[in-house]
Amino acid sequence: MSKSKFIIFRDYFVNDKIQTIPLKAIKEDIQNGHFLKAFKALATLSEPEHDFTLQSRYAVLFQSIPPEELELKGLRLAILATSTVDHFIDVLKFWLAKQGFRVEVFSSPFDTVHQTVLDSTNSLYDFAPEFVWFFNNYRDVTFSVSFGASQNECDAAINDTVKKFTELWKIIQKNLPCHILQNNVDLPNSRVFGNLEGSVAWSQTNLLRKFNLCLASASKSGVTIFDMEYLSSLFGKNSWHDARYWHYSKHAFSLDACGLVASQVGSLIAAGKRGGKKCLVLDLDNTLWGGVVGDDGLNGIQLGNGAEGEVFLNFQKYLLALKERGILLSICSKNDESIARDVFLTHPDMLIQLDDIAVFKANWNNKPDNIRDIAAILNIGLDSIVFIDDNPVERQLVQNFLPEVAVVALPEDPTSFIKAIDREGFFESLAFSSEDSNRNLLYKQNTIRSKHQKQFDNIDEFLSSLEMESEVGPVSELYLPRFAQLINKSNQFHLTTTRYTETQIRSMINDNMTILRYFRLKDNFGDNGLISALIIKRQATILFIDTWVMSCRVLSRGMEEFICSEIISIAKCLKSTIVRGKYLPSKKNKLVSSLYERLGFKLIKKEPDGTSYWELNMKEPLPKISHTIKRTESKDLDLDN
Repeated sequence: MSKSKFIIFRDYFVNDKIQTIPLKAIKEDIQNGHFLKAFKALATLSEPEHDFTLQSRYAVLFQSIPPEELELKGLRLAILATSTVDHFIDVLKFWLAKQGFRVEVFSSPFDTVHQTVLDSTNSLYDFAPEFVWFFNNYRDVTFSVSFGASQNECDAAINDTVKKFTELWKIIQKNLPCHILQNNVDLPNSRVFGNLEGSVAWSQTNLLRKFNLCLASASKSGVTIFDMEYLSSLFGKNSWHDARYWHYSKHAFSLDACGLVASQVGSLIAAGKRGGKKCLVLDLDNTLWGGVVGDDGLNGIQLGNGAEGEVFLNFQKYLLALKERGILLSICSKNDESIARDVFLTHPDMLIQLDDIAVFKANWNNKPDNIRDIAAILNIGLDSIVFIDDNPVERQLVQNFLPEVAVVALPEDPTSFIKAIDREGFFESLAFSSEDSNRNLLYKQNTIRSKHQKQFDNIDEFLSSLEMESEVGPVSELYLPRFAQLINKSNQFHLTTTRYTETQIRSMINDNMTILRYFRLKDNFGDNGLISALIIKRQATILFIDTWVMSCRVLSRGMEEFICSEIISIAKCLKSTIVRGKYLPSKKNKLVSSLYERLGFKLIKKEPDGTSYWELNMKEPLPKISHTIKRTESKDLDLDN
């Protein structure tokens, strides 16, 4: 437990240097109608590691807040469990509320997973969940092997067991437009063979380890493995596997682990609904290295050799791993820029280099303003940023002025930096695409383009010089994960704010009344990857633009006009008479409020809430749309699909 935060369980309060939040005071706030204040206090107070007694109290207090008093988005989750989950569900509802969701849970009767899935009349299918969570544990997984079985026999048995799980996935995906979460299995803490368990093909440990690997390999688009084995190890095997809970109440793990499991799955589900964080904004002094370079000098900072220096070196390795995973690294430090940059350029043990940094802000401006600038330069929302700073005053300033930014409560001990970031699940994702891993390269290419643009006085000349090409094609399994990811993560260039799971999109692929198009864009500075997703619904001779999203990395390059031209071409090919579009305003998509007007659509209706409906009459003279993008077709392109 960190020095800055301690819990006295007798009185149930937390002291965090800045504020003391008693649960009694939270209860009084709720009774006095200060619901939002109470909920924020609960969210600040609660930690995944807190025991079940505290987790239950948080859940009870949360449930006493009227639903309409919190701006939480609705979410439907089905839990198909082979163990008792009632107590866990109450805790889960609170942790999903911390992520911004009010969850409605369908829970199958105890140990009736197969019956629930196989019965097409089961209320599960009427419930229509957005996520189905197969909540298994190691006791459910059996293998048809005998003592002394060969490796080949064991492998065959493992594959047969995995197949039983994948068959259930197929049934769910066939009947429900949802995303599947599947527990892998938590290895037990007893070993018949002791240290030989891993060497004996038919030992329980060996079979279960290989089962987990095969299960992960078998998971396809629309299925994400929830790593219960990792969580059981993180919590501690002996504490996790408390036999009393299983034998007396059929709880699969210790109730004291409920907060940990709920927080982790909450981060995963939230990432699926709105996308994970994209950028880490980092302080420098006492964060990337020990000491203050402006005072201690280049040779005086702690980095590299020695215990303290190795701690910061290890932290930099972790940050670089996040960068390789597709997370942008940016610097926000109160420092002289030349002194700060010199560490990156000349210190022999500095692992992170300037080329690894997306935006470098070292100055004496206030950090909230610098972070706003970073977000603007990268063209990402503030809610895509995680801020890391050793100074609690700077953290509090960012929290106060930029509440959308996630601020890590960095401990005083740098050996715990990695744990403090990793435990929050900021970078969870239901899928991983090539665009994710190439994100740093894509943003660097944009920086080069911006410098190139300064050579031109005319925007049209600049765009022509890029020699852009866009590949257009229907959505296949290859592009499905990125297509779905773009729809679910895009907020600014998103006209209708619709969200679809991979399973829902897959069902549209073979629907002849739905047209799906992906758009890739490349130029002479590099390939931007898949940057736009388009879903068009056919209604007799009318085309309705159901969903149109685009990466903000390619704004103002003519892609809007190019895609509009593609829509018109589709309408002509299908002999459609009308193309209709809708703009549903949100807090984040004001960017596209005038898009249809700019593209020549006519306003036909506007609602009091700002929702507007637009139309392009194909029988009337069409708007003149110009762009400098060359069109290339996917080999699979066919207007009939």
